[in-house]
Amino acid sequence: MPDSQPQRIAFALPHLKAGGIEVVVRALLTHLDRSRWSPLLILNRCEGELLRDLPQDVLVAGCGGKGLLPRAWALARLLRQHRVKLLYSGTNAMNLSAALAVSMMPRRQRPRLVLSEHTTVENYLAKARRPRLRRGLIRLLYPRADRLAVPLQAIGEGWLKALALPGPPLACLPNPVLEDAELAELQADPPERLPGRIAAAGRLIKDKGHDVLIRAFAEVLEMHPQAELLIYGSGPERAALEQLALRLGAAERVRLMGYSGNLLHDFARAELAVLPSLREGFGNVAVEALAAGTPLIASRCLGPEAILQGGRHGVLVEPGNVQMLAAAIRRALSRPVDPQFLEEARKAADPYLAATAVRAFENLASGLLVPAAAAPEPGRSATARGR
Repeated sequence: MPDSQPQRIAFALPHLKAGGIEVVVRALLTHLDRSRWSPLLILNRCEGELLRDLPQDVLVAGCGGKGLLPRAWALARLLRQHRVKLLYSGTNAMNLSAALAVSMMPRRQRPRLVLSEHTTVENYLAKARRPRLRRGLIRLLYPRADRLAVPLQAIGEGWLKALALPGPPLACLPNPVLEDAELAELQADPPERLPGRIAAAGRLIKDKGHDVLIRAFAEVLEMHPQAELLIYGSGPERAALEQLALRLGAAERVRLMGYSGNLLHDFARAELAVLPSLREGFGNVAVEALAAGTPLIASRCLGPEAILQGGRHGVLVEPGNVQMLAAAIRRALSRPVDPQFLEEARKAADPYLAATAVRAFENLASGLLVPAAAAPEPGRSATARGR
């Protein structure tokens, strides 16, 4: 008889600081059906703003490994100790360790393994240290996983093609970006929008293009002196961004807000949202801006372009182009927005509701954990087996 107890499912990340994959994992940990799943979070470093948002029943363990092999040994020990049935891993460094850890374990103890990638392979390798070594490790270890989970099919296909990977099979899963209760509350009692307020969000790192946005905003102030720019997020570029705003004479109109626990509400108070990333695999904040009913200008990167459906639900500009971004912001602040346009944009965010996205993840997990006797034989379909 199948075990009626909840099955242990683990999630492995380097940390739980505010970021795209971290937000996804937090939502999964929050909304997994506890009658079916017992969640475990494994972090290389037990730190990050999102830790305080986790449900109390989520067990958090540190693997604390420095380097691929020590981290893999520590991870394998935790997987055996907690009798993990399925492991979901995020970020390349943790993915490599997860694949190696599972390979080290006795076959009968190995959990099913889902690796996830949320950025394009080109963006990752452009920033990776020792890229030739990384390529070799990815080609060796990634095919050992049961699935490669991606938020967009094109991201997964890019990884498989660029690295000539024979596998693993792709699983396209929507990111659980929107909390159903927060969205319902916002729609029932929307806050007052503040004319001239521009909102942006993301880690304060160079790839997010906040410096490009501040330069563009300084040009916008010439025509719209009452405009203000609020940037939500934390990171190592904070001091540099503050100095840039000061040097451009925009310091009094630019505010670096730090981490926000409710970006949906923050976007709903703005007249305009901007996602100025130089590189963006997906772009959770684009979904939040659309769901908040806020017009969005975004860089023409893979994720935002897909979310905005090629410009149907917002304005796309070339990454890093200050003049183009400034012109788009000036136009947006000078024209009224068609309510029907905003409503269609809101609907485009529906696939990323937590309930919908978590259900898709649970379906994947359930499929991978089907008892061997009930699963099709390798290379044969369920239909063929039943004949």
